[in-house]
Amino acid sequence: MIHGHGDDLYKSQVQIKANFSTNVWYEADTRPLCDFLSTHLEGIFHYPEPDAGSFRKVAAACHGLTPEQVLVGNGATELFYMVAHAFSGNRTLIPVPSFTEYEDACTLYDHHIQFVGQVDVEHIPEHTNLMFICNPNNPDGRIWSLEEITALVKNYPDMVLVVDESFIHFAPGTESALSLLKEYSNLLVIKSMTKCYAIPGLRLGYMLGNPAIVEFVACFGQPWSVNALAIEAGKFLLRHGGEGLPDASLLRIRQQEFAAQMARIPGFRPLPSGTSFFLVETDYNSSALKKYLLEEHGLLIRDASNFRGLDTHYFRVNTLTEAKNRLLLEALESVDKVKLEPYE
Repeated sequence: MIHGHGDDLYKSQVQIKANFSTNVWYEADTRPLCDFLSTHLEGIFHYPEPDAGSFRKVAAACHGLTPEQVLVGNGATELFYMVAHAFSGNRTLIPVPSFTEYEDACTLYDHHIQFVGQVDVEHIPEHTNLMFICNPNNPDGRIWSLEEITALVKNYPDMVLVVDESFIHFAPGTESALSLLKEYSNLLVIKSMTKCYAIPGLRLGYMLGNPAIVEFVACFGQPWSVNALAIEAGKFLLRHGGEGLPDASLLRIRQQEFAAQMARIPGFRPLPSGTSFFLVETDYNSSALKKYLLEEHGLLIRDASNFRGLDTHYFRVNTLTEAKNRLLLEALESVDKVKLEPYE
């Protein structure tokens, strides 16, 4: 899916007051990174490392692993496509709703995909040999417990489990699956630096796993896929960026307050979430609602109707500052006054 993701700010002709459609950390202090990169601009005049090797070493040290257990990608999405390519034709399980690129990548490489709404970790479909999960899940903020993930890799040793932890820094108390890598060779953990470090324009992510599987998947990548500035930014952020990560507990409190206030508005029903973003079920057509909010209020939401398992009853929002959250709440309160057609 080239188009259809949440942040379509690039094609908007309207002055945006608040962007609720993306889950990127919005209060990151980007000045230290900008200052650092300004001293490394000469890197754009030379080829980068073909495999981002220096970043691999830093990421490995950060997680107590070896460089052979790390694969770097041009964002987490490139890694999903590399995994799908490496395991082309597999029987693959994808819970829904979830990030659409899992399905798109697997479709491109002729996987036999089975979609499930509720996953019973003790009884997944027979002969499944690849599974993608997102923890916390995009778009609904569902949290997978470490016990559930452990059961999947333990009970199904012939299945490779891919755990996408792109949003884990926004979900307080969520346990990373990284602790399982020492015991289970059928686990791959994918990290995105896009969201928590607020660098979506640089595109940087990495995968951690058993050296043999990492080496196998790496065969399906391209040289120089990660640019020189992204490599330097990644090393800098892993070494120095910890203090700039989101305060997940504060975000959670803010999200709960935001959702509770929205729930008081007729026609809007926020669904439970364990992280800063959440789905909203609405009586209105989500596409028409998005258009109205953008054109009349300068607010951008994520129309969630293109997530498998959802329809035009749903949209997703990220929690922003209290002032910006209030802008959206006031706009939603005005919907019935402009007679926006309810969804039939």
